[in-house]
Amino acid sequence: MKQRSAPCHSGSAVSAGPSFLPEEVHISSLVVHVKPEGLVQVKAQINALPQAEVYGESPVGKLVVVLETPSHRKVTDIIDTINAFEHVLTTFLVFHQVEQQGPDFEDTP
Repeated sequence: MKQRSAPCHSGSAVSAGPSFLPEEVHISSLVVHVKPEGLVQVKAQINALPQAEVYGESPVGKLVVVLETPSHRKVTDIIDTINAFEHVLTTFLVFHQVEQQGPDFEDTP
């Protein structure tokens, strides 16, 4: 989880260039309904996408997929990609959260 640290001000004006802008990270989860005979194939195709990972599956043809993307547009692009796979019946978004990352955020144990 990310935690905001206190900003450090020395009293002088600091120019906030592009490197100081926080970056967004979009965490999303999807349920993908697949024809059971195509489950193995679709699971492999999803896991081959660099920003997607299958986190759970059901033998009746349902996959739980988690995405970590830089924008909402990339989330919708990946959903469109998955929907185009052979054997996919439907894909729907069940969770979407936007996290800000930048110099004021740091990893906490």
